[in-house]
Amino acid sequence: MADAGRSVTSASETGDGLAEPPWFPANKPPALKRRLAILAIGVAAYFVAGLLTLVPHLVETVYAATTGPAVVWLLSRITGLIPFSLTELCYAAYGGWVIGAVVMALRQVWSGSRSTRNLLACGATRLARDIGVIVLLFYVAWGYNYSRPSLEDRLTWTAWAPGDLEELRGLAEQLVEAGNEAYRSIHNTTDAGVPTTLPHGLRDVHRSLEDAWDIATGVLGLPVSNTRTYGSPKYLLSSPVYARLGITGFYFPYTAEANVRRGLPALSLPQSVAHEKAHQRGIGPEAEASFLGFVAGALSTDPYVRYSSIMFAERQLMAALARADRRAWRTLAEQRLPGVRRDLEDLSEYFRQFVGVGTSVGRSVNDQFLRANRVEGGVLNYGRAARLLITFSRRNDGVVIPSTP
Repeated sequence: MADAGRSVTSASETGDGLAEPPWFPANKPPALKRRLAILAIGVAAYFVAGLLTLVPHLVETVYAATTGPAVVWLLSRITGLIPFSLTELCYAAYGGWVIGAVVMALRQVWSGSRSTRNLLACGATRLARDIGVIVLLFYVAWGYNYSRPSLEDRLTWTAWAPGDLEELRGLAEQLVEAGNEAYRSIHNTTDAGVPTTLPHGLRDVHRSLEDAWDIATGVLGLPVSNTRTYGSPKYLLSSPVYARLGITGFYFPYTAEANVRRGLPALSLPQSVAHEKAHQRGIGPEAEASFLGFVAGALSTDPYVRYSSIMFAERQLMAALARADRRAWRTLAEQRLPGVRRDLEDLSEYFRQFVGVGTSVGRSVNDQFLRANRVEGGVLNYGRAARLLITFSRRNDGVVIPSTP
């Protein structure tokens, strides 16, 4: 008599002459069809995202302005109550389940209770099913934001037109002066003698940016959903791993969490949080998230957040100036305060220590992900924030730094 709760499948049902194992059941026709159907739904969700790029304003009206923000806001408020990142818990839980299932299945093969062919077939279809679920949930929860109109279209800005060297030099000079002033507002001196450090925690940065988003929404004419208070950002316990991969942070749509790695210098952390919180508000392309994060940060009343955002914009336009006119770049670089130069050197040294194979792998994976989601240029899209900064200045009477109305 079979044990209670345990079913035995005949050899004719498995097709292998072996009893059906409890972990990876055999690919019976109904189970196989169900798993492949789920994969097909996930693939369809991906191709629908591509088709929706043909009607971006429909995405904006039906998804980005209604259901999308509501779902993310509610989820982020719930997960924000938990002090640690659920993102890593999701990774660990799924990884643990897969490892456990594989170990159990291999033991069954070793004991002769299942065939290798059956194991590989079942594992492949289970993986296909999981990919389908992951892709479908990604697009439903957040991914269709990649099909929205560009930020320039949403804000009715004119199309990008290259400017002359004088315009670029003038904007870079504005930012160098603003960066110097932001440094003085923190230290009350031109050189504090040590790199700038944040005197407060991640939640203070979060609260400051949430307040600033209210102002940024009015300045740019963004949808009112941007003024909602979203869940707090989280530090990653696995920050050393992400450091080796060259990843400063990421948005996890399944929990609506904005994640950043621990240990980032004060010059980088607030802007990184602002960038991820822009993703939290439905912004897909990296350049748009960086630009909107800059606007919110520059409007913050927290001097450290403001300094970080201004210095982000300064680095963007100074890099563009260096490519166009090295002599002009050098002249402006010399106008930076000694303390600002120290902070920039500290930032470069911090990231330099992690450069290696891991950062190349991380960059490659990120590039493929962005390209798969039709983000122009892949990881190069980050650098397109300079265009948005210049375009904004043209709409703001030649001033690149936003001001409170």
